[in-house]
Amino acid sequence: MKKLLFLLICFLCVSSIINAQWSNDPAQNNAICDLGGEQAIPKVVTSSTGDTYIGYFSNDSGNYDVRLQRLDSQGNELWAQDGIVISDNPAMSWLTDWDMTVDDDNHAILTFQDIRNGGNNNIYAYRIAPDGSFIWGEDGIELSNSAAFDVSPKVCITSAGYAVITWQSDDAIILQRISSSGTLIWGPNGITLSCADTYSWPQPFAVEDDHILLKFFHDSGAYPMTIRHCYIQKYDNDGNAAWASDTVVSNAGGISAWTQVFPIESDGADGCFIAWHDDRDNNMDASSFIQHVNSDGSVGFTANGVELSTQVSRENYYPQIAFNSNPWELYTYWMETDSDQNQRGLYGQKLDAEGNRLWTDNGKTIIELSATGIIPIDARQANDDVIVCYEESPDVVNAYVKATRLDADGEFVWDSDFVTLCSVASSKVHSEGSYFVNNQIICTWEDDRNGANDIYAQNITFDGLLGIVDTGTIEGSVSLIGGIGNLMEVDVTAGSFTVNPDINGDYSMSIVTGTYEVTASLEYYTPQTISDVVVTEGSATTGIDFTLNWIPVFNPPQNGNVDPNTGHVTWDPPEPYPGAELIGYNIYLDGVFLEFITETSYQLENLIVSLQYTVGITAVYEGGFESDFVTLDFIYIGGTGVGNNIIAVTELKGNYPNPFNPITNITYSIKEAGNVTLEIYNLRGQLVKTLVNKVNGVGNFTAIWNGTDNSDKPVSSGVYFYKMKSGNYTSTKKMILMK
Repeated sequence: MKKLLFLLICFLCVSSIINAQWSNDPAQNNAICDLGGEQAIPKVVTSSTGDTYIGYFSNDSGNYDVRLQRLDSQGNELWAQDGIVISDNPAMSWLTDWDMTVDDDNHAILTFQDIRNGGNNNIYAYRIAPDGSFIWGEDGIELSNSAAFDVSPKVCITSAGYAVITWQSDDAIILQRISSSGTLIWGPNGITLSCADTYSWPQPFAVEDDHILLKFFHDSGAYPMTIRHCYIQKYDNDGNAAWASDTVVSNAGGISAWTQVFPIESDGADGCFIAWHDDRDNNMDASSFIQHVNSDGSVGFTANGVELSTQVSRENYYPQIAFNSNPWELYTYWMETDSDQNQRGLYGQKLDAEGNRLWTDNGKTIIELSATGIIPIDARQANDDVIVCYEESPDVVNAYVKATRLDADGEFVWDSDFVTLCSVASSKVHSEGSYFVNNQIICTWEDDRNGANDIYAQNITFDGLLGIVDTGTIEGSVSLIGGIGNLMEVDVTAGSFTVNPDINGDYSMSIVTGTYEVTASLEYYTPQTISDVVVTEGSATTGIDFTLNWIPVFNPPQNGNVDPNTGHVTWDPPEPYPGAELIGYNIYLDGVFLEFITETSYQLENLIVSLQYTVGITAVYEGGFESDFVTLDFIYIGGTGVGNNIIAVTELKGNYPNPFNPITNITYSIKEAGNVTLEIYNLRGQLVKTLVNKVNGVGNFTAIWNGTDNSDKPVSSGVYFYKMKSGNYTSTKKMILMK
């Protein structure tokens, strides 16, 4: 139960808007929630008005509360920092999937499960207004109340504005229809769909005439060797099946018990496209497929779906769909791996209306296979192009969030091909992306940059820019006072919008009404910022005159590299700088100056094995001018270098890949010989597998987990913890098995 002061708190939150617009710096993303404890499983939805809701679980109180934040199109938080508490009722520590959407009145609809009712896991729904008020009551609507294990609800809004929520209840599926006022249209217990086997993982999808399409699985056989087939049925507003029989999406087999939520996209004609991966030929190489289900229940593609790539000795996972109805263009993008899943890349396919592959039978390479991990977050139709957001994992633990815009031929549109939304090297989990609304996509994810997972978000515009979006106009003029070098073309930037005026000329640009800092940038000079540029609503603010005194910025070295075995640093000279002579380089280690040299290589000494170091290199020019740093991070491995070659610490380092399927490598180091244990636990705290229980000597070690328990049986997809003990040292980390 919330406190009686809640309404007052909500009023204060709404009337005091926090001005924190979308960051235009990928290293400084918007912190949606950074409370104590873990923040988990974010969901993001954007309304047609441009407002965005981000919901998530928060363990700040010790319980997994449900919280919600609302942002305007510019990224301003419209409620209190860290959002408002939707539910603080008792919840399982074993979190499962949940769902959220937004209705035509810009109200957020949330549905999730908790154990507030005597410990049984039941389903609840909330409708939250833009002012933060609880339309369906402060405790929401109870959708189930039974001893069954009710789990993983999904929601859609019908064309008449009703919320349809579906969930799995033991071996059956339940559907409920709710009016905007909170009336349960299909009775207090909803409509149950059951069979002699198991129905599982329903997903509703709204179509014409207040109907829905319902995707679900028919499961048979013993878990985890489940035989899983996928179907779709249409239901009218009375809950009656509209088609004589369920439409087969795929009954070819090979859909694993860990493959659950499928991407579904509208075909613009009251049907849908649905994609997935399976191993129907049992060759241990998963393939991705797509099917078109028409509004009458017929399928538009070949039975059991079109295979997106037929290239041998490859695996395809997590296909994402983007569709443009005018002209008719259907795209899918997926993660592709080699058979051993050691190399990963991003690939795509375009299909015509008959399901023919247009980008060859092997698809189109977007990112070549490499040791760098690639996981697609979403593919969103954006005007006549597609924006694909994805995670890029350079090492065992860390990931970045990136995006690319691709045209109708699958070719890159942005000058840099790929744009980084998050450049912070940290663990990323449960990343999600909104649809393309108001000229932008918004991604959100769990992020451990501060320790326990927090929720972060970042927008990216159609032009590949981060920051505020275009809605108003300002005009002004700029004059330049230069330093050394030639005056080049000037960029004057407000938020994320850039124009290229003539030197000493006028400029104009479009931004939203408000007060801004305007930054002008010139090649070889530090950008200059002018504060308090005021934009009035509906009209231009003119006569913003200012003079800039340009500060030179010298070119830094290029292409730096450190050999982690020897500590030998190499780099290339900088690009020539107009009017200034290069005389040498300054070398720094962890911020401490070491030496001025004239060569383009340097040998680091007295390094300690397993410690991480940062090398800084600057170019020094005549007159004592120094360039910006080029920084190189590395972990010293040793063995052939001049270091002491000792293990500095006992440490559980991490696992790679993460997420993984089916094998991951867990690395750790031991400073002093002794007994070491390394164990795998599930979310319930139950021991799954003992990987190591022995005396280890001093050194660096790797343990391999193949996704099986102590009986060598495959475990289910999900979150697992691995815990290491050695002497007085104990450490636990999280990993995700995705099948």
